[in-house]
Amino acid sequence: MKPRISVIIPTYNREELLRRAIESVLDQTFDDFEILVIDGAKSESTRELVRSFGDGRIRYIPQKGKGIANARNLGVSKARGEFIAFLDDDDRWRRDKLELQLELFKVLPQSYGVVYTAFTYYYLEKDKVLGIKHPRASGDVYKHLLKDNITGTSTIMVKRECFKKVGLFREDFVTCEDWDMWLRMAKVCYFGAIDEPLVDYSIHSGQFSFAKYLEGRYKMIEKHLDIKRNPRVLSYHLLQIGVLKLFSGDKRGVEDLLKAFRLNPTIRGNIWDILSSFVDVRTRIYILKFLGRL
Repeated sequence: MKPRISVIIPTYNREELLRRAIESVLDQTFDDFEILVIDGAKSESTRELVRSFGDGRIRYIPQKGKGIANARNLGVSKARGEFIAFLDDDDRWRRDKLELQLELFKVLPQSYGVVYTAFTYYYLEKDKVLGIKHPRASGDVYKHLLKDNITGTSTIMVKRECFKKVGLFREDFVTCEDWDMWLRMAKVCYFGAIDEPLVDYSIHSGQFSFAKYLEGRYKMIEKHLDIKRNPRVLSYHLLQIGVLKLFSGDKRGVEDLLKAFRLNPTIRGNIWDILSSFVDVRTRIYILKFLGRL
């Protein structure tokens, strides 16, 4: 009998964090699921960890390709559930996450294909919550995703059928591959939102590469014509990139800022979004990481 939900956990040599992630799934109040652990390192220690749980719902799958997008794609191709939920190996779920998402799906129209939730930014080294990221929108979220990744992938539950409409994660993205996916997904379905933090998104050392993040941001502009050809939206992206570059010590951020103001000299249509983005907890955490304070 097929499980209702397939949980996909990509991992790479993080046994202790992976154990915590798996335990948070096994502790769910809803238990009709399978867990697909996609191991990019193909390590015997990870295989043994999975085996040590002694739970037939957990499947160990060695990854043949490389990268997080490839790992998620392998998981999607192997998934048997009606719904797919993603969990990064360094994050964890609250006990009623899956149950609450399924309950919401039951009352939403068929046009809804994704449900995401609020989440905490959890500072792993100090066992401290730094803030909460609340859902910004529900329903038709396309215009919101054009400017910002309003979701967190470890919060997502999606109908498996939606991948047949939009395809898989793009493997040429080094970062922002999830943002790219949810933006494409928003073209074909509506998003439901639960304004309750049901996921702890972990912040820890060695996690964030600013250069790779920038590469992903520029890739988003290149791949999505609704960003590239809309002066207001493109200006918004370049403003964010420019400011983040300057905070990281890269003076070339001035070039991005100048391009942004040439595209939209009065920042028309962007003022509120820009102000809210810079007080958003995610942006504050990025800036703290760039400054070496996290």
